[in-house]
Amino acid sequence: MQFLLHPQAVHFPVALWLTSALLDLLYVRRRDPFHFRAARGLIGLGLLGAVVSIATGFADALPLVAEGVGQAFVDRHRVHQVFAYLSTLMYAVSFLIRWRRPSVGSAVVAALMVAGAALIAVTGWLGGELRLVM
Repeated sequence: MQFLLHPQAVHFPVALWLTSALLDLLYVRRRDPFHFRAARGLIGLGLLGAVVSIATGFADALPLVAEGVGQAFVDRHRVHQVFAYLSTLMYAVSFLIRWRRPSVGSAVVAALMVAGAALIAVTGWLGGELRLVM
C-alpha cells in the first residue's frame, strides 16, 4: 500500500470553505462588510487548495487502480469526483459573484453558503466511504 497524499490535502479547502460559511452567517446577521470580504478570501484560498486536492486525488487513485483495487472503488471514486467537481464549481461561482458584485444581497450569500456547505459535506462523506471498498 502506498502513502496517500489526498487525505492530507483535502482538509484545507474543506476547512476554508466551511469557515467561510460561518463568516457568511455573521454577514447575514450583522451586515458587516468585513465578514463578506473575509468569506470571499477564504473561498478563494479554498479554490487554490481544491486544485491541489483534485490533483492529489488523481495521483493517489491511478496507482490504486493499477494495483487492482477493484471496480467498486472505481465506481464510488467516480461519484466522489463528480461531487468534488460540483463543490469546486459551486465555490468558484460563489467567489465570482462576490468578487464581481460585492453588493449582492444577504439572501444570495445565504443560498450560496447553504448549497456550498451541503455539497462539500456530501463530497467529504463520499470520500471517506471510499476506504470501505479498497
